[in-house]
This record gives sequence, C-alpha cells and structure tokens, in this order.
Amino acid sequence: MDTPHETHEPRVPQNWPKGHVSVGPTGPEDDECVLVTIHGVKHYLHATTASELSKMLAAKIATYNVRARQAGLPTV
Repeated sequence: MDTPHETHEPRVPQNWPKGHVSVGPTGPEDDECVLVTIHGVKHYLHATTASELSKMLAAKIATYNVRARQAGLPTV
C-alpha cells in the first residue's frame, strides 16, 4: 500500500480528536522515539524533530488565533 503524501481533514469529524491525530511512544525496536499518527498515517520522529514540530505548530496556532480574533471568529 502506498503511503499518501497529502491528507485532508475528513468532511465529518471521526471520533474527535483521537480519530484524527494521536501521539505516543515508539517501540524499543524503533530508532525514533515519538509516533505521531495523522489520519491513519504513521510518522516516526526523533525527539528533536517532534520538539521542533511542536514549536512550529504552536507558532502557527498563535498566528491563526490573532487572525481569528480580528475576524470575530473563535480561537483554538
């Protein structure tokens, strides 16, 4: 099975939030230590990569919240 290179949110939420995204440890046989699953696609990450991803996501969410407030929309 080919792994998709792109995913989108489903039109209808599926078991929110765990049906969309989950994070956990990898097994002892893996070189990486963090497993991020997004819409069924598994991503094995080193802790440093996971940490940078976390920082980048937090920054983008902060930017989104500023724009949402300006537009009178709810923030996350």
